[in-house]
Amino acid sequence: MNQNSAQWTRPALQGLADLLRTDASVRSTRSKRFVTPSGVCEVRNLLFVFLFLLFAASTPAAIRYEVSLAHPEQHLFHVSMEIPDVQRELKLQMPAWNALYEIRDFSSHVQQVEAYADGKRVDVEKLDKLTWDVKASGTITVKYATFWDDSGPFNSQLNSEHAFINPAMILLYVPDRRAEECSLLVTEIPLEWKVASATAGHARPMGSRNASWDFSAPSFDSLADGPIEVSNFEEFTIHDLTPPVHVVIHGDNYKRHDVEAALRKICMYEIKLMDGAPYDQYTFIFHIGKPAGGGGGGMEHSNSTAIYIPPPTISPTFRRTNIFISGT
Repeated sequence: MNQNSAQWTRPALQGLADLLRTDASVRSTRSKRFVTPSGVCEVRNLLFVFLFLLFAASTPAAIRYEVSLAHPEQHLFHVSMEIPDVQRELKLQMPAWNALYEIRDFSSHVQQVEAYADGKRVDVEKLDKLTWDVKASGTITVKYATFWDDSGPFNSQLNSEHAFINPAMILLYVPDRRAEECSLLVTEIPLEWKVASATAGHARPMGSRNASWDFSAPSFDSLADGPIEVSNFEEFTIHDLTPPVHVVIHGDNYKRHDVEAALRKICMYEIKLMDGAPYDQYTFIFHIGKPAGGGGGGMEHSNSTAIYIPPPTISPTFRRTNIFISGT
């Protein structure tokens, strides 16, 4: 139960007890005198309201992230993290690995770490390579920047052409609160860019020009497993697959028909092999040609796959890449 709800929980419980006594009194007197059904319903409705408010007050607030893409040419993701209901101390960590089966050094990209407790600046201590510590209570806001300009599905990148985000590489987390609901707001999106992801939960544009996008997920692990592409990409959906598959392409020198035909063949075979798709939605994120940065490869996630295909041609590399990814 959070601190704000604790201030009025006892009065709420007292009011609930009074309502229960009232309802019991109404029931005991019905045989002695006439009581209108509307009066009983009113008591029960008030009882429901109290129970609802009590439950809402005891539900913890979500951990919120905000990532700004301002000045993408500087390659800095500006991150703000709001953690409610902190009791005396907050430990934060950066994941040690993602995408590749090896220990990686995402924390070395982090800089300018600051913390605020209910708006007041507080000290941040770095305990080890991956861990930061804040001794404070209440709602803690942590702000930092992280530098990324590495192409490939196993990295993150921010430049003047696009942003590709593997959330586990740029977001700190609270080790003992990974299972809590969380949200991510991506802001300062360049006017001509769009946003795509298969993040579990939902995503929605904010504002008339889609300058911000809001994602929600049932846990940090779900949020971390959904790569995000932000650019002036091409997108289409293969509707004759069940469930439909969404395709996002940031690239050049490719033929949409070839990509769509190859994906349809691969997905139809895999879905038949597995006797149905083990997902409700699926997204392929492609970087083809120059945006691939000269490298190739792919990384699967629970509801998506990110694939990089280098120039000069799509056909042989595309098929080799997807044979590697799908095993077909």
